Amino acid sequence: MLIASLFFLNNFTFASSSEALDFYKEGFEYSQKGQNKKAFDLMMKSADLGYAPAQNNIGLSYLHGLGVEKDDTRAYEYLSMAAFQGLNHAQTELGMLFYQGRGVKKNIDKARKWWTISSQGKDEYAQYNLASLLLELGDQEKAIYWLKEAYKNKHPLAEDALIKLGEFK
Repeated sequence: MLIASLFFLNNFTFASSSEALDFYKEGFEYSQKGQNKKAFDLMMKSADLGYAPAQNNIGLSYLHGLGVEKDDTRAYEYLSMAAFQGLNHAQTELGMLFYQGRGVKKNIDKARKWWTISSQGKDEYAQYNLASLLLELGDQEKAIYWLKEAYKNKHPLAEDALIKLGEFK
């Protein structure tokens, strides 16, 4: 479920200041060089200024131990900040934290809520995760709908899942 590049460059419009965006861009450059500690420090400056993509990346850094020690609780805190600002990637990750009970008490209803929100924003990973959860819960009709949406949005496993469910031949 990890995004291909942990730090993604985004033209996100919720920047609280040009300073936040500058820290973010500089942090992104360091992340591309594999200098995770320096990237983390710069992203933290941006996150502290309220920039959602940086908050997301800080959450992912804590989740995966990149540039900082792993800490699921801190991952939850930062991913929540970004998710509440509307960042789809963070909403998807937050759903996974609730589903797995990492950094927060396991809560399938909250996982479903966050994956639904992010799915409506066309995040293919949220769509796939939501479909998988719906299959677990026995709602194949809704699961197929979300798998088809994930397929349209190019999720790498959606087509195989649809084939297994007899939706593609």
